[in-house]
Amino acid sequence: MSRPPSRRTFLASVTAAVAVTTGGFERGSNATDTSLPESGTVSPDWYECNSVTRPEPTAPADDDALSPKPYPAQPPAFGPAVAHGRSNDSSLRDETVAYVTEFERVYRQNEFLARYGATARTGELRRTDYRTRTLESSSNPAIMVAIRYDLRLGTQQSATGPRDQWDVHTVYYVDEHIVLRARYHGVADELSFEPDPRTHGELVACFG
Repeated sequence: MSRPPSRRTFLASVTAAVAVTTGGFERGSNATDTSLPESGTVSPDWYECNSVTRPEPTAPADDDALSPKPYPAQPPAFGPAVAHGRSNDSSLRDETVAYVTEFERVYRQNEFLARYGATARTGELRRTDYRTRTLESSSNPAIMVAIRYDLRLGTQQSATGPRDQWDVHTVYYVDEHIVLRARYHGVADELSFEPDPRTHGELVACFG
């Protein structure tokens, strides 16, 4: 799988209008307008678990098609009895990055399968970069994770093989109660925490 040498220049030319007019991202349907507390963490009562929005396709009848993947369970490190007091623990950040990467892998495959059904054949995600930010809170510690990845998707009808998407940028907010996701739709040289999933994201997991 080889990268076109001028992909960033090409992508910038076709997505500049989106990045300029929308700031590179779209506001999630269940994003909140409530002001964030000083700690930056999200209050547990801002969301209800029945508001979770994520692709959950049914399994195609074709055995050659991709199969739906189950979303990962709550990271063990974020269990109520474990997360408190570990906000500066590097292993907590590492576990959250691994969780977010797997969650995004499942999300994109299920999203692709929901759109193309039995014709979906290839879904491969390779993370290329990440950043983390710890949000200090005595009652609700949280971590934000920004990841960049390359994605390969292909259908039965793909005439020239699977299609590659380069440098996809997604940001997650994870605490012991919820997971919020926001995707950047423009082209950014720097991996940042924009769009902020706390204000421009969707609730994609809830732990009750």
